[in-house]
Amino acid sequence: MRLNSITTLARKLLSETRQLASGPNTYKSQFARVVEGTLRRDYLTLLTIVYLAEHNEPEMRTAFGNSCMDLCRRVLEDFISLEYMLFKGKESHAKKFFDYQAVEAKHDMDFLEASGAAIDQQLKTTTDKNYDRVKRKFLDTSSRTRKKGWTDLDEFLGSQGKIDQQTEREIEEESNRRYPDTNEQTRKAWAGLDTEAMIEALVNGGVINAQEQGILIQTYIQGNRKNHFSPTDIRDFLHDILYRTTSDSDLKMSLMATTTAVTRIARIFADEFDIAEDTKKAIEEIWQTIFTAHLSEDE
Repeated sequence: MRLNSITTLARKLLSETRQLASGPNTYKSQFARVVEGTLRRDYLTLLTIVYLAEHNEPEMRTAFGNSCMDLCRRVLEDFISLEYMLFKGKESHAKKFFDYQAVEAKHDMDFLEASGAAIDQQLKTTTDKNYDRVKRKFLDTSSRTRKKGWTDLDEFLGSQGKIDQQTEREIEEESNRRYPDTNEQTRKAWAGLDTEAMIEALVNGGVINAQEQGILIQTYIQGNRKNHFSPTDIRDFLHDILYRTTSDSDLKMSLMATTTAVTRIARIFADEFDIAEDTKKAIEEIWQTIFTAHLSEDE
């Protein structure tokens, strides 16, 4: 699809879902609360990208394309997380998702304490109490496999007579330093998986196919490069022609990917809330337009 066609479609989606994003809506489930909050956040992100895409000045479009890919990344992460919740059990995972808020509050409190900020002791007590209630659901086990690898290697080298007791002790000390016991440390993400691991789980579960996996991962990675210190992205800024071409394609890709993701989120919303039939029909028509466009591009 051409940029103008994608922009028109995105505008239609924004118009049809404006009331859903504004509320009020009647919740059917705990998961519905996650969906509504996600739709509201991503509605505003899509609105921002459309606003930037509609600027006709070439200089502005060049500047905005780069930032839109960064915005797109966040929407893709939201969309994939919702699909993962649906696949793994929407109600149990919605509860887990909201429980993790207590962990985030604890991490924030620890940061404030470490920086020497004044702490409201009553708030700290409440934060610690909520954290203790849920922390065992979110314990970090990410380093255990790597630590076990060091231990197995140590035992193998010892059995082969390759190392002495002094070296064994040094290996153990280094292993403990690199991979400390994390039994009481909570992880940095609610699901314990990064976005690419969620995509892999969705592929293995038959929710998305390998082609969709490739598109999602590549688009997500390109978005990541916009908010990381990436040599690939920095290089694009060194060549004027490449910079302008890349930024223009970024604008189109980010708008198409974000519109697709928000449309899917709106379809999930329609399953979780009582919405008007004409709104539901309009969302489905937009989805079919996007689906047809993707098929024509594949051909």
